[in-house]
Amino acid sequence: MYHRPTRVRRLLGAAAAITAAALVVSGCSTSGDDTDEERTLVVLSTDTALGFDPATNVNLPTTWLGLVGRRLTTWSIGSDGNVEVVPDLATDTGTPSDDGTVWSYTLKDDIFFEDGTPITSGDIKYGVERTFAPDLSGGLHYHNALLEGGAEYTGPFDGGDLASIETPDDKTIVFHLVQPYGDFPWLAAMNPFIPVPEGEGVDIAAYDVKPVASGPYRIESNEDGNETVLVRNDEWVAATDEVRTADPDRIVIRQSQNASTIAQSLISDTGEAKTSTNGYPLSAAELALVHADPAAEERLVTSEGGLFYYAALNTDSPELSDPLVRQAVQYAVDRASIITALGGDEAAVSTTTVIPPGVPGHEDFDLYPEDAETAKDLLAQAGHPDGITLDVWVANGDTAVAEALQQGVARAGITLNINPLDQGVMYGDAMGGNSDYDLFLSWWIGDYPSPAATVSLMFESKYIDGGYNLSRTADPDLDAAIADVIATTDADEAAQKWTAIDRSIMESGSILPLYLTRNSFLRGSEVAPFTIPAYPAFQDYLTISLAG
Repeated sequence: MYHRPTRVRRLLGAAAAITAAALVVSGCSTSGDDTDEERTLVVLSTDTALGFDPATNVNLPTTWLGLVGRRLTTWSIGSDGNVEVVPDLATDTGTPSDDGTVWSYTLKDDIFFEDGTPITSGDIKYGVERTFAPDLSGGLHYHNALLEGGAEYTGPFDGGDLASIETPDDKTIVFHLVQPYGDFPWLAAMNPFIPVPEGEGVDIAAYDVKPVASGPYRIESNEDGNETVLVRNDEWVAATDEVRTADPDRIVIRQSQNASTIAQSLISDTGEAKTSTNGYPLSAAELALVHADPAAEERLVTSEGGLFYYAALNTDSPELSDPLVRQAVQYAVDRASIITALGGDEAAVSTTTVIPPGVPGHEDFDLYPEDAETAKDLLAQAGHPDGITLDVWVANGDTAVAEALQQGVARAGITLNINPLDQGVMYGDAMGGNSDYDLFLSWWIGDYPSPAATVSLMFESKYIDGGYNLSRTADPDLDAAIADVIATTDADEAAQKWTAIDRSIMESGSILPLYLTRNSFLRGSEVAPFTIPAYPAFQDYLTISLAG
């Protein structure tokens, strides 16, 4: 089975990872008679360093690493805001064997590294093999345990070869898996499937600063704390790339910038700010400033989704082991008060399902419409006519949400004791077998738009200890259903199965979906209009462009 990067690191660093991808873009004005003037985007980032090694970088394909590195497949965001997987370096999204355990790809013609060397299947293989090196752990390594022999393989630096990746010729690459996996085309869009010239990247620190480019841009310079300069890769052939538009000639990513200063500049829309946008979502205070300026407000774009916040209901808890009590909690919650505590409708939108909008298998339904009286009746049926007391673990920064949740369920006679904890300690204890909680407030964002990147990791029984099954759900039928859909290679059939699984999970009451964050972006008046998809909820850097 595949492996998700360490969740504690992801929880502490995923926002930073998105921030690294969420970049504030500004550029030189293109007005005037000189139509040959170089079009430059200046990217203002709050990060103090940018790493580009595909083996360790955890950003999504539509972020800045996608400008430098192509991969077998990639993401395309349609005009409807939905994301689909499409061919990138490969001619298609992959051909599975009849049993779904072997995936084959053929590379396109006219694909080159920045030095003009043709990209071969061996370069893809070597790039994937690098991810098994112990010094390159921590990236998006779902494939590591999926590939035959992956559990024992330690990377190519000592001359070792992973036999389950075959390259019968320079154009063909074949992956042999330990189990059927219908989502392999999505995995092939991840950073580890960016080609690395065989023998490169041995100096790990140096390769993180400046990898060999295969996309429309190459790295001219990359200095921590200062700036990263991307320039056109003249060896990139646009006709082979159906996604990247490569509008600017040059991109300068300035590091260690102040988000508040960036927002104020965008609101002013003067000088360089006209060709700027914020990739990092605006804060509530910054949004208030935008709404105070009608001209700026017209340039504001807000997503319909983002991070998924929820409460895991511990099914091992003496109180919550009874499904009637779990259902009572579901009916008692007041999501409107939670949204208000977060700053209103522009900050978040309530949700009642596990699979979010923009992900195949999502369907809008609400099995537990708010009803405090129904919650009281369920508690009485469960033997708690006078109410019940529950403990909730919450990260120190999320106590406002916990307090709003506390006030809502109190209407049904549920007393919620709030236990604020350090985030690292909280997750470390829960995943280490200390399940001394009734509810656990958490959040999630899938690494790719499939329920396999969310549902399976949160509900399969194998992830109860040492994993992310915080509800401690142990349901053999659910395990079997998840295994079946993961093995399904027909995307439409898989989506239908995921919808049924989502409904089944909600019927069990083991998770309390609360809300999806909303991300707001402000573009300068000379940035071409863009929309924010439901997933991923920030700009598509593969297509962002200047107006005119």
